[in-house]
Amino acid sequence: MANLIPVREAQRLLKESKITQAPVDIEAIAKKLGAVVSYEVFKEDLSGVLVKESSRTVIGVNSVHSKTRQRFTIAHEIGHLILEHEGEVFVDQTVMKRDERSSQAIDIQEIEANKFAAELLMPESLIMAAVQNLPSKKPDISSGQLIEELAKAFQVSSQAMEYRLTNLGMFIPQ
Repeated sequence: MANLIPVREAQRLLKESKITQAPVDIEAIAKKLGAVVSYEVFKEDLSGVLVKESSRTVIGVNSVHSKTRQRFTIAHEIGHLILEHEGEVFVDQTVMKRDERSSQAIDIQEIEANKFAAELLMPESLIMAAVQNLPSKKPDISSGQLIEELAKAFQVSSQAMEYRLTNLGMFIPQ
């Protein structure tokens, strides 16, 4: 049950924001929520921070990271905010390679923020529509090309799209 809350909250936010197509304007959503997005040069392994103060909310994003990484970071930090995770400061490290610890999914707040971010940036309903449309445009598309096309349309990394399609049961990694 708790696993569904991040997805439902992302869907609610998408509906309230009248998002009906990709890519999701993640900065407009942050602004709508009253959060200031600030791009800063952080150490390479720091992707972002969320600072909740009584007078303002700031999402700090690593300006050195790729645009797709920055978008996921903003969505992830919005997840901490919307899901009302306990704490006033969240510091999120970049997981470039899933290690044994990250694959065990130990930190429930990080897991929830990632689920929220995935649904917010790559809504299941929009993914399904895009997947159904692509074969008519490109009947001989390979799974790799499908991932690339969808990643480009949703302005996310190919890796994020592959994880998303896998988690939705639409793709089985080789």
